[in-house]
Amino acid sequence: MTVRSALIAIATLAVTAPAAAPATSPLTLVYDLTPVVEQLVDPPSGPGLSPERGALRQDPGGGGMLAPGDNAPFRVAKVSGAALEGMSAEAMADLLRDEIRRGSFGAASHLVAIDEIGRRFGDGAPRVPRRGMTLPPVSPSSPGARFTRAMRILDTPSPYGGTWASRVHVYLAPAVHTAIAAGRGPERNLGRDGKPHWSTWRGVMPGLALAGGIHLQMYSGVNGRAVSFDARTWRTVPPSFTGLFGRYGGDPTRVHFLFTSGVTPAGSPAGCGDAMACKWTLAESTPAGRAILANGPGVYRIGPDALPWLREFNRRFD
Repeated sequence: MTVRSALIAIATLAVTAPAAAPATSPLTLVYDLTPVVEQLVDPPSGPGLSPERGALRQDPGGGGMLAPGDNAPFRVAKVSGAALEGMSAEAMADLLRDEIRRGSFGAASHLVAIDEIGRRFGDGAPRVPRRGMTLPPVSPSSPGARFTRAMRILDTPSPYGGTWASRVHVYLAPAVHTAIAAGRGPERNLGRDGKPHWSTWRGVMPGLALAGGIHLQMYSGVNGRAVSFDARTWRTVPPSFTGLFGRYGGDPTRVHFLFTSGVTPAGSPAGCGDAMACKWTLAESTPAGRAILANGPGVYRIGPDALPWLREFNRRFD
């Protein structure tokens, strides 16, 4: 399947709901304000984003992808990760299933995104880390373990194609994948001294592996604003995350980057171009990163960098 045909497949899925699982097709999630979406859809030059190119709008963005006619099939429902933290597995599954059927704001793509899965879904690090220690069992009452039970409940065929779980997409907080990148060992929880200084993700990772998409937020929040990852983080996150994800059965073709606006990342290679060109260059700087980028990148509050981001997208996708 070519990149273009795969992108068209996800847009067609939103309308016709074929039997194929949605997780296998690349897509672009647009999580931004309508004036920005207008630029991405109708740029001054070159092709814009559209459902035919695999672009879907994250609710509660009014107007969807601004395509002619009813845009509900091109809108992705949303639930709060913070709200899920306090729910039972059964309540989580019920909420996600209801939002897949039709989102609270009217989304009818039969997809739902969780905004976001963060540090609290981890298992925590031992209070007194020791080299070679046996890690305690994951608490079944932890948010991560409850999330995995919910996703297993949803791991049954849906009427919209694939499983209910494969209709779930997850925005993964930077604190999660940067911690995974910082750690070592099979669970990515060891420091340089071989002691488990970092949290494991044993509770939540099997549930993430059942999701239709994991969207890595490639920026950190500093003083209420998004700040781009530096070059080292762009290079270390993709292989470390996909390695751990694969350990729990996760499919690397379901992992995506989420870009945002901002200055040139620290440590970018000389001559990489403007800030957005450098981010795309860094996204492609490792084999794991190139594979993730090919799955379809998304945007969050891309703002003034909308057209530079679209320029880089058009250089790589039909």
